[in-house]
Amino acid sequence: MVRGKSLRFIMEYVSKKKGIEGLNALIDEANKKRVIFMHESDIKPYENYPGYYLSRVLKAAITVLGEKEQIEEMGRYFGENMDVSFKGFLGRYPPKTSMQIMVVAMRRYLPIFHTGYKTITSNAYWLLISKLKKEYFPFIEGIMVSLFEKHGGIRDIKKAYGSDRIEYTLKF
Repeated sequence: MVRGKSLRFIMEYVSKKKGIEGLNALIDEANKKRVIFMHESDIKPYENYPGYYLSRVLKAAITVLGEKEQIEEMGRYFGENMDVSFKGFLGRYPPKTSMQIMVVAMRRYLPIFHTGYKTITSNAYWLLISKLKKEYFPFIEGIMVSLFEKHGGIRDIKKAYGSDRIEYTLKF
């Protein structure tokens, strides 16, 4: 199940970039197979919706935006609006806790993708985001760049692309 917030973030970005015509095009594209909602106001931010809602809205937004740069910018907007904090009472969380926070946030906001991590050393981690279509890569990259900037303590990032995955190697 996906929260309505995730759907609203995507719709808000499209309406900011393409105006009301873009939002209407997104709604029409998302409703092509079967009607899932009629207006943006039909999506309640704190209600849960089936995962295919997110899949359809994301695919429709990519179709409406078209350009890779705008799709990546949509990912940055999404990441900036995610309610994620890496700071505790005594400063920034340790690397392992930060990785756990990233994975939980991705699973909560984008449950249709598989997200996980493995420890390489105490300061290096491997982060995997899979079950992706190629057209979603710029969106995910934008989200991850935003999360890495929010953290602020990542020294080195290496990316590797697979057929349906993006693998990050992070050094804190």
